[in-house]
Amino acid sequence: MFADLKIPVGEDRQMDRRIGTQGRSLFRAAAAIMTLFLAGTVLAACGASASANARQSCQFVEQSISEFNLAQQQTNPSLSGEYTKKSLGLLGSALPLAAIAAGSNGEYQALQATLSEISRVPEHLLTSALSRECAQILPSGTKLQVPGGFVPPANVKATS
Repeated sequence: MFADLKIPVGEDRQMDRRIGTQGRSLFRAAAAIMTLFLAGTVLAACGASASANARQSCQFVEQSISEFNLAQQQTNPSLSGEYTKKSLGLLGSALPLAAIAAGSNGEYQALQATLSEISRVPEHLLTSALSRECAQILPSGTKLQVPGGFVPPANVKATS
């Protein structure tokens, strides 16, 4: 059917252009739609992982604050030093997770900026800011729950 159809080449250049560009524009539209779909999927996945990283970072922060409070209550300097060392180590573990979250979602930049100050600012000056930032990120019932399953010692009152 189409084999019998003969269009003289060169006589109707506008028709040649319309036939040639119609297929390309359809392909471009389909490629653009597919690109937008894939970009949306990737961005949605990044947002979810940012929230998970921020929550995990805050779990480390909550455990660190608990260890810091234990250090402040100790009368034995060696025990106090041990708890302080643990506390700073937990804040160090929280920083990379907060940085990843802040890179994916600007909502978590305050947490990352505060955690980045642990090498320059004493911990007792950062605990209230970190507590407030994590209170906005963590659901109310997840305090003191970390990947390692932290449970405060029996001789210490749990604060919430």
